[in-house]
Amino acid sequence: MIAAIASAAVLVSAGQAVGATVQQITAFGNNPTGIGMYLYTPNGVFSHPPILVGVHACHGKGTDVCASGTPFAAQADKYGFLLVCPSAVSSDGCWDVHSTAVLTHGGGGDASGIVSMVNYVVQNKNGDVNRVFVAGHSSGGMMTNVLIGSYPDVFKAGSAYAGVPFACFAQGSVDGSGWNASCANGNVSKTGPQWGNLVRGAFAGFTGPRPRMQLWHGTADVTVKFQNFGEEIKQWTNVLGASETPATTENNAIQSGWIRTRYVDGRGVVQVEAIQETGQPHNLVLVLAEAVRFFGLDGSMPVPDAGASGSGGGIGLDGGVGDAGGGPGGLAGWGGGAGGTGGQGGRNGAIGTAGRSATGGSVGTATGGVSGGSRGGASGGSDTGGVPSASGGRGETGGAVGMSAGTGGSGTGTGGNAMTDGTGGARPAGSGGMPDTGGMPGTGGRGNAEVGEGASAGCNCDAAGAMSRTALGAILLSLALCLRRGRAGATGRKNSGMAPSHLKSATRSRSPRS
Repeated sequence: MIAAIASAAVLVSAGQAVGATVQQITAFGNNPTGIGMYLYTPNGVFSHPPILVGVHACHGKGTDVCASGTPFAAQADKYGFLLVCPSAVSSDGCWDVHSTAVLTHGGGGDASGIVSMVNYVVQNKNGDVNRVFVAGHSSGGMMTNVLIGSYPDVFKAGSAYAGVPFACFAQGSVDGSGWNASCANGNVSKTGPQWGNLVRGAFAGFTGPRPRMQLWHGTADVTVKFQNFGEEIKQWTNVLGASETPATTENNAIQSGWIRTRYVDGRGVVQVEAIQETGQPHNLVLVLAEAVRFFGLDGSMPVPDAGASGSGGGIGLDGGVGDAGGGPGGLAGWGGGAGGTGGQGGRNGAIGTAGRSATGGSVGTATGGVSGGSRGGASGGSDTGGVPSASGGRGETGGAVGMSAGTGGSGTGTGGNAMTDGTGGARPAGSGGMPDTGGMPGTGGRGNAEVGEGASAGCNCDAAGAMSRTALGAILLSLALCLRRGRAGATGRKNSGMAPSHLKSATRSRSPRS
């Protein structure tokens, strides 16, 4: 099922960019600083698409991101998500990442305007509130840190290229354009808990799961020094409950000389991924395909629970409460939506009956769990909560003449024969069927079975043949006895020439009623 979903996503190819549109939207809700909004809609957009906010760098504008051929747009063309592109209005085209307003949940500033854009797309473009992500470079990378820190109830994950930790630009003084040279030069250093407290203080009382974070930095960056990369790692590992010691270190990752480290929480979930672009300057390589992978937008892997205020579901339960042949458990649910509870883990549908037949001829179904899994959750699951298990042919169990069922999926039972009760599928079906693990022995009932889609019925020839031969023999024997008695009576009447008088009387008395 996962492979099928991934394949379906990949079918939205980059070649469909021909019909893509870029729309400027002016009235999108609360916008304290008057920033601009652009929306890139690919030709192959999904009916309920994820949302990626692409934040431009200093001296830029929204159309630098929302334009055909950009790294962001190329990924939207390929995977069918909506691309939201804010546009700064400051004199230097940089973002406010230092004020109390943007560093406070619901406090206003540029950050509040960007959140309004997300809400607009959810309400007016059928965007998926459970799958909202943000990525940006330089000042856009700094804003990515701000949005992930101040609005954990809106975003599921972020990817920051050449950024600084949340609230780093608020440490010390800034110049007239909002630039903090001390932070940019890597001179602000704190412990993980100190950095983490700045994030937690932005939304006091928030207890939901927080967005995962991917970080990128070039070692030769002289504009935003590489030291900030290590400070970001300390901050986000602390916030997300991961160790500062990487669980894995991958050399020559993505490109020769680059190093990727991953940091996991107590459950082993990767919460922070950091990519060191060795030798790269401030204008580093934007590998947006890796960000899309980390977000789970390419369908290559399920995204663990994080962000958007609802936790993702746990792993679904297998089987149907002790019944063999129940559907497999669902995959982990997606994170819940803003204000919603987390997605429940996929469960196998109800209780897999696995060939349990009723007495007296009722059909015992062997659907293996009906649906295999529920969606990710009541108020905020995404598409991939649980994978439905395939249901086989509805195999009747037990019966006089047992016909074994072919299968269109798992969970078929085999028919019984005249000598033994039917089994729920513990042995292979006939030539058309597949083996299955079974249900309860069936008693009585008809022996034939419906055949699952795409399969043929295999005949249980030994049982059917034995019954056919036995029945035919009994019929022939009865006919032979009748013929013999008939001949014997005719012979007796011929020899005597007439029937006895008492038989004549009996015959006359019965004739009016015949």
